[in-house]
Amino acid sequence: MLAIGGCGPMVERPSFPSRPDSIRPADLLGPYDGKVIDGETDRPIAGATVAASWAFERGIGVPGPVDAEEVVVQTGADGRYVIPPLDRLPTGLSARVRRFTLIIYQRGFVAWRSDRRFPGTTVRRDFSQRGNVARLDRWQPTFTHAQHLLFMGGGAKIREVAAWETQQASLDLEGETGAGRGLADGDEQRSTAVLDIGGLLTDDEIRGVTGYVGAFDKEKLSDLPTTEFYDSRHFKAVDKPENFDVGLRVWRLGVAAADAQYQKLRRELPKADVTDEIGDASFRARSGNIGGLVFLVRDRGIVVSLTCGGGQCTDPAQLATIGKLVESRLSDLPPAPPLPAAPGDELPAAPASPSRPPAEAKP
Repeated sequence: MLAIGGCGPMVERPSFPSRPDSIRPADLLGPYDGKVIDGETDRPIAGATVAASWAFERGIGVPGPVDAEEVVVQTGADGRYVIPPLDRLPTGLSARVRRFTLIIYQRGFVAWRSDRRFPGTTVRRDFSQRGNVARLDRWQPTFTHAQHLLFMGGGAKIREVAAWETQQASLDLEGETGAGRGLADGDEQRSTAVLDIGGLLTDDEIRGVTGYVGAFDKEKLSDLPTTEFYDSRHFKAVDKPENFDVGLRVWRLGVAAADAQYQKLRRELPKADVTDEIGDASFRARSGNIGGLVFLVRDRGIVVSLTCGGGQCTDPAQLATIGKLVESRLSDLPPAPPLPAAPGDELPAAPASPSRPPAEAKP
């Protein structure tokens, strides 16, 4: 059914409600708001790209698409987003606002659409105009980037932030064509090894620098999955608070993308102060009692982020010493595989604490 507002364009009555606890139909024109959270931990996801689009149609009898309007925002530190009401309406007697679609994208997670679910075409029925809660599922090795890109769709901004997936999509498709037929003699199976930074830093080396005598549990940080472009280590001090922990994150991206990632971290991490004390460029950051050091090794296309709590690194020079140990071993890592990266690509950010994003880091 179509509702007509005065002499303006027709606006379709949406199938989703105004709020999660209501059966009242939404206002297709907006505004929209909600929260994006990690489907496993229920923690808010900051910096996710939220793209809202309205599709316009025109015609009598057999209407056809004529235009669209897109608004793109990012989630705040609390994972919340706000989409303002549509302010550009189609013109003409037969014009109509046909539908609204919301797409949420954050690297390391499955894209979230307001109308259907990945990987199939199951219709989504838990979307609401106001107070929407989008639970993002973690990316799984069984998923394919080719399927993901087809599912996601979206406008220019979504294509921009998801540009890195095109390389993986091509590998997925090559794997699918080879897997079904088997490999002929002389064919080579193409695969890409994930990044492994296990040899860059040991717990004994941390103790040697800081003088700490306790034990560490070593594990991956949970903010992003390990890929061929990213790996992490969390040196968690046993029976100690978080300010005794050390975090190490490494992005192996290629020259252009590494520059973009370094600049992104510099913009986003709290209290960033350029020091240029290590690598080709470096800066310090701080959140509460957690100190951070980020540096770029340009010719290798690598960005390193180190975090160390004040209970462990009691002197700022200790963090630099640990950083130089890591830098000295980066040549042991293989070169980065090709990564499409246009200027302005938004790559995943590193938290300022060993295990939490900056907004959630505890003093």
